[in-house]
Amino acid sequence: MHRRHLALCLLLPACATTPSVDAALHRDLSSLRRSIAAEQKKGGLDRSRASEIAQAVAAREVYSGVGPGATARIRSLRACAPPVMDALEARSSRQDEPAAEAMLVLLAHRRVAAEPLASRYDDADSGAWRAVAARASLSPSRFLKRRQYFVDPDQRVRRGALEAALEAPAPLDQPALAEAARLDPDALCRSLATRALGMIGGERAVRALMDLWEHGDDDDRVTIVEALSKRPTLVAGGREELLHLAETDRGVPGVAAAGTLLRVEPSSAAQATALLARAITQGSVDEQALAIQVSPLAGPVIQALEEASRDADPDVRVAALTRLLEAPSARNRAVVALRDHAKGQGDAGDAARAALARTGDRSVEPGFVKALASPAWRTRQEAGLALLSLGDFVHASTLLADDDANVRVAVACRILGG
Repeated sequence: MHRRHLALCLLLPACATTPSVDAALHRDLSSLRRSIAAEQKKGGLDRSRASEIAQAVAAREVYSGVGPGATARIRSLRACAPPVMDALEARSSRQDEPAAEAMLVLLAHRRVAAEPLASRYDDADSGAWRAVAARASLSPSRFLKRRQYFVDPDQRVRRGALEAALEAPAPLDQPALAEAARLDPDALCRSLATRALGMIGGERAVRALMDLWEHGDDDDRVTIVEALSKRPTLVAGGREELLHLAETDRGVPGVAAAGTLLRVEPSSAAQATALLARAITQGSVDEQALAIQVSPLAGPVIQALEEASRDADPDVRVAALTRLLEAPSARNRAVVALRDHAKGQGDAGDAARAALARTGDRSVEPGFVKALASPAWRTRQEAGLALLSLGDFVHASTLLADDDANVRVAVACRILGG
């Protein structure tokens, strides 16, 4: 066996048990397809077997991938990293960019000590490894250097430093965070900086956040709402600002403020619920969509959802019906209506089919099985994820041997519990 394949095999307890796992580890998609098809035919491809193959597929992508695509796929595995930690640790021992991304995943899961990494890659020429040093800058002795990373020319480094500031807040970071939240060209960096401000808290943070509000777009303002809800900021004036925004802002950020109040301030529940019910029936399509998602199924909200389920916009109708699936008194009618929408095309049809799959309604299963053969990778991926929602590991496992590596990883990650 090739040394790389042998090394990867040693990282997986099931590596020598089945042809499917062996094919997955050897990067032979044709062999893997044949092995999966054979197991499907025999009827032995249950959740446990699918998980073994998925673990092998994910480990192979971690250990053997190269280039920007491999970096992105390793990043996408953050949500389901525990089953492939050994592969991530082995991959991080190299010095390329995917190795640096693997190290970032290990850091996020606290599988490696931060301080030695911060010192080792402090001024690395590689932006990917400098990002590791920035993300590892969690101790007070590193805070001055961390603030320098906030303005690094490489956005990966800035993101790493801002993630570290969010995890380990430092009051002296506040001016630099406010500047990053206002001026950084990267939307994720602005979001991280804004949330880090919320974690610092105090009256100065509240003032800084409300100053950002004046100049931000809707996405920025939704993040500001989240920052205001962080406990150190909430108790220093954030609560009052959230209530004011919920009452006066007629856009998506106002709806977000009402939903956030509902979550963090029980004494404002009745007022927030009334505001959300109004947004469901009277807001723009975007406001309706968010209000439907965050509202409690109580009081005026049920009536508002019933009204929205007859809205002129099919996307709004499907969103309202999806929430009504959670209301025992409305569930049966919602299922019937969603089945009707599921026969259609477009976003509303897709959303209806996905909602029914999440409830275990097998009326949509044949359509998703057929979609596994679609030439569009996104359609195949969505079909596979929907089949997993239905517990259909037999058909969904077909995508573990998909030609598109992103599809393979997405399906493997969902099977592994991401």
